[in-house]
Amino acid sequence: MNVKTKWSENAKSYNELLLLAVLGIFCGLFSGLLMAFFYAVVYVPMRYFMGTDFDAFESLAVEWRVFFSIFACLLLAVVFTLLPPRLHKVGVPFVVERLNYHDGNLPIWNGVVQFFTAAIGLMGGLSIGKEGPAVHMGATLGSYLATKAKLPQYGVETLLACGIAGAISAVFQTPLAGVLFVFEVIFLEYRQRYVLPVLLSSVTATLVSHYLIGPIDIFNVGAMVLAPLSLDLFLACSVLVVFVLGLSVLFFQIQKQLWRFSALSVWWRFSVVAMVSSTAAVYLPEALGSGFLPLNHLLSGDLIVYSLLLLILVKTVLTALTIGLGIPGGMIGPTFIIGGLAGVQIAFTFGEGVSDAALFSLLGMAAMMAACFQAPLTALVAIIEMTHSFTAIVPALFVIVLSCLLIRVIFHQESIFVERLNFIGMSSSISPFQRFLRHHTIKPVAEPILALSSHASLEQIKDLASSVVDYVAYEKDNEWYLVKRLAVLETLQLLNEGPQPWLTVFHDKISMDIFSALDSTNIKLIQEPNSLEAMLVWFQRTGLNEVLVPLSDTSYRLVSRHRLDQFLLKSD
Repeated sequence: MNVKTKWSENAKSYNELLLLAVLGIFCGLFSGLLMAFFYAVVYVPMRYFMGTDFDAFESLAVEWRVFFSIFACLLLAVVFTLLPPRLHKVGVPFVVERLNYHDGNLPIWNGVVQFFTAAIGLMGGLSIGKEGPAVHMGATLGSYLATKAKLPQYGVETLLACGIAGAISAVFQTPLAGVLFVFEVIFLEYRQRYVLPVLLSSVTATLVSHYLIGPIDIFNVGAMVLAPLSLDLFLACSVLVVFVLGLSVLFFQIQKQLWRFSALSVWWRFSVVAMVSSTAAVYLPEALGSGFLPLNHLLSGDLIVYSLLLLILVKTVLTALTIGLGIPGGMIGPTFIIGGLAGVQIAFTFGEGVSDAALFSLLGMAAMMAACFQAPLTALVAIIEMTHSFTAIVPALFVIVLSCLLIRVIFHQESIFVERLNFIGMSSSISPFQRFLRHHTIKPVAEPILALSSHASLEQIKDLASSVVDYVAYEKDNEWYLVKRLAVLETLQLLNEGPQPWLTVFHDKISMDIFSALDSTNIKLIQEPNSLEAMLVWFQRTGLNEVLVPLSDTSYRLVSRHRLDQFLLKSD
């Protein structure tokens, strides 16, 4: 019997994994379709205006560049003025907040707002990326599918991870980096339990994106050659790390100072963004948008007629100001560009030539992402998948590790998303105890019971003798009551002494009126919580020690605080 029970439990856990894997595939499919649609909404109209690359804002006339920047900011101000405040929350910090404080339940309308506001900002040439909106939309999709499938809490978190990984993979066509992004940036830990469904979602989304959009050649490194692993190379890498650290600290500190003005009207905040963006549109249009075109031009050997260092600083300040003042957009794309340009600047400074500029641009991208988001493996894998080259692994690991280490040890700076949540008084992660509770349903602490009618036939009462359950539950006047099985059987024995007052005829059968025959305990009936954490919160809030939970129309379970405490102590 023990072997059979264990086999059934194992089979059930494998069936749950299969269900999550199938849902992960669907999540990846829908994430890929959603990102392809987002891509079309943003870039098809811009291709019409530009006629070339969809991020080539410098190819537009000055008046058009200024018009797009100002119009986008004003339109966003109108949208956020008309929307209720609860719909203003979008982006990665909102996703983490809903994950940690609201069981991963993301409202659909916030996702819709994220879709259209991000599209407006990107079409206006504002210095934002599409990755933050992709994370929000993918997470919303995963949350919706989990709600429809009525999954427990760990299932909700799994599909949330599937949606995020699928969205990131569809945007960059980097399936493994999308998976690592979920664990390093969103969950801040690696969770083996989620890996298989998330991988399936990520691969599916990449295939959908590749089929609908075509291959996304973000970065051309055809001319890159690896310099010998010499002291000069690592000296240049060390200088690059120092440069990137300065840029990341500047990027963070500008945003941190601007967060203080989040209570101001969107008209004031977005007007400042419009003014600064339109100025950049006139004098330095390469700083607009989220594309890699300026970087690709540099690597192609095109000459620049302005200071590269000036472009790096303007891009850093413009992106930090745009995001910091509340424009709904992502930061990953712009930080990649800033890091890549910083790498080219270092390559030119050391006089290594254009061939090494490609290598250092990769290193700068990896270092900047690692420093800003504390995601070392994501940064490494992202540049490998985007460039289809393994040439830069050793120096990339050097700059990534050094950047992550120094930014935390010297500047005490966490991920920009973690810092944002800390600023508004929220935690970016949950305790190990909460995580343990969320990863378990009530089944380990649920005790089976028998549900009877309040007027049970004598045949049903006699059948209790062959049962092994401890309790019997019944409903009377929309209230549920609990009695011990042995107490019911002992009361039945009183028939040996003669007719009893609790005998009644119900549906033409001689029955026992259990309510009249025994002293019953009134017990609450609640819907099945999605995790042990929700069950513990219910016990703490109500002060009750027992509750009845229906698992189906005819199956009920008794959950007690005592059994929950025993389970926690046993699990240590």
